[in-house]
Amino acid sequence: MTAIVVGASSGLGRALAVELARSGKPLLLIASDARDLDALAGDLRLRFKGEVASLAMDLAASADPGAHILARLTDMSPPTALLLAVGMSRSDDDGTLGAGAIGQLLAINLHAPIAIAHALLPALLEAKGTIVGFGSIAGARGRSRNIVYAAAKRGLETFFESLRHRHPPSSLRVQFYRLGFLRSNLTFGLKLPLPIAEPEDVAGKVVAQLQQGSFDRYEPRWWGMIATVVRSLPWFAFRRMKD
Repeated sequence: MTAIVVGASSGLGRALAVELARSGKPLLLIASDARDLDALAGDLRLRFKGEVASLAMDLAASADPGAHILARLTDMSPPTALLLAVGMSRSDDDGTLGAGAIGQLLAINLHAPIAIAHALLPALLEAKGTIVGFGSIAGARGRSRNIVYAAAKRGLETFFESLRHRHPPSSLRVQFYRLGFLRSNLTFGLKLPLPIAEPEDVAGKVVAQLQQGSFDRYEPRWWGMIATVVRSLPWFAFRRMKD
């Protein structure tokens, strides 16, 4: 049964694709760059001898990305897992973005994951499958950086909470991870105050827990304590946290 990874060409999405291919699952990999996808799919087929298909799609430009995924799945086994590892942030997301840039951030971080989830929900319910979403520690409390990104991630978190409320784990496993700092091109060279997690380590945990019911958790887990402290700070103290 097919596992679908959205945002598969880099970072956590790429690590998830490798981990799923290692476990022998047929894969449908989705990202914006066809060249990256073709290279990744070819590598995974060569290394793990499994079925790996790909679909290049610009999520920011697609009004109905779920329809494109359903069309690609017609010659594949039914989907049993959907992993929405897609995300985009900008260093200038500080309240000065124009409407086009705001729309792009919302399309990739919020609209596309929700639209894809809605389109694939009937098939996932029929298979009693798993849907996995990824939020961010940036959504713990609104700050003067990553303004639109954090708002989108908090909105996605609410959507997954609604899915967990509507569907019991016996019908659909709904799993949501709030991620801390991950090693990626976005964090390369940055001086960060806390350790950076390796995408491969997070991917291994995510794939190992696909059958373990519905939940909402931080990854790494200790980020939950950090978020609790941040949310409990009085406004005058929190207001001073600029970096």
